[in-house]
Amino acid sequence: MPENRKRIVIAVVVLLGLLAVAIAIGQAIKKRGAVAAPPDTTSAVIEFAPDDLTAVSRRTLSETLPLTGSLRAVTQAAVKSKVAGSALDVLVREGDAVRSGQILVKIDARDYVARAEQTRGQMAAMSGQLDIAKQTLDNNRVLVEKGFISKNAFDTAASQYAIARANLDAAKAALASSNLSLADTVVRSPLDGQIASRSVEPGEKVAVDAKLFDVVDLRTLELEAPVPVGEIGRVRVGQPVTIRFDGIDAPVQGAITRINPAAQAGSRSIMVYVQMANPTGTLRVGMFGTGTIAVGSRPNVLVVPATALRSDGARRSVYALAGGKLVEQTVQAGASGMAEGAAWTEIVGGPLGVGQQIVKNNLGSLRIGSTVRIVATPAAGASSP
Repeated sequence: MPENRKRIVIAVVVLLGLLAVAIAIGQAIKKRGAVAAPPDTTSAVIEFAPDDLTAVSRRTLSETLPLTGSLRAVTQAAVKSKVAGSALDVLVREGDAVRSGQILVKIDARDYVARAEQTRGQMAAMSGQLDIAKQTLDNNRVLVEKGFISKNAFDTAASQYAIARANLDAAKAALASSNLSLADTVVRSPLDGQIASRSVEPGEKVAVDAKLFDVVDLRTLELEAPVPVGEIGRVRVGQPVTIRFDGIDAPVQGAITRINPAAQAGSRSIMVYVQMANPTGTLRVGMFGTGTIAVGSRPNVLVVPATALRSDGARRSVYALAGGKLVEQTVQAGASGMAEGAAWTEIVGGPLGVGQQIVKNNLGSLRIGSTVRIVATPAAGASSP
């Protein structure tokens, strides 16, 4: 009897153990199923304002190349000293408007006045010697014809006359040089423009060929900008260019006037020069500008705003609306350009069609499959809760 009771107890313990293992396995399977269950996205909602969306359309795309560079004056001059001396009067400063021929600085001319007077006296003496030599030559000519003097004496008088004449010519040239140096003590502007830099102060000693001023004419400027070698074949003289500058609201129109025939050694780019009028003087030398060159057009092509494109390596995509849901459409992008003052990108492959609504701007990563709700923009001045 005790032997049977022991067997019953052992059987009960084994059954209880098996039951505990079964319960543990069931709970583990339940937890695993709960983890592996996909999230429910059907209830996600994303809201857009009307301005956040746009429709795929067809437009005539103006193909452009980007351009960046700095301005410089078409007409400018470095004013240098032609004589040495002390600067007595410096009459202009940076920013002053000057006219061609206007006096900029006066250099001490006393030394040059003295040299001119000395040369003038030497010329007068040479002129007197020439008169004496001429009179002697005329007298000897009469005497040699009458046989009163020898031919050698006449030739000597002729040589003295030639020497006196040469000395007078040299004195005249020296006086002209002295007068030129005297005139150069007054430095004048070579053109109409503005003083860009001043390198001299009153009382300073200036040397020959020392730079005193930079004068620039702001009425016509040019933008110097590099273009990659691979794109230079699309650039032509006369092509229109639109440039924007910091601090100036309206874009500035210009045209390509010159193309450098040689590539830059370091960047392997070719410099082009865009000339633009500046009648109001708003633009300044050295200003940095960015713009585009119109190199062609593509009529009636399928386009989306350039801001709508998303990039993931070589992959391009846009967020689009399909059946009230947000989907991501992979597209193949083509050329970029301008149309109606905005930047657009041509779509050459993908499921997009004319009229399909897409998200206009790159708003970051959005939840695919979300229900899209259009929210009206509040009117200006309306109170918001």
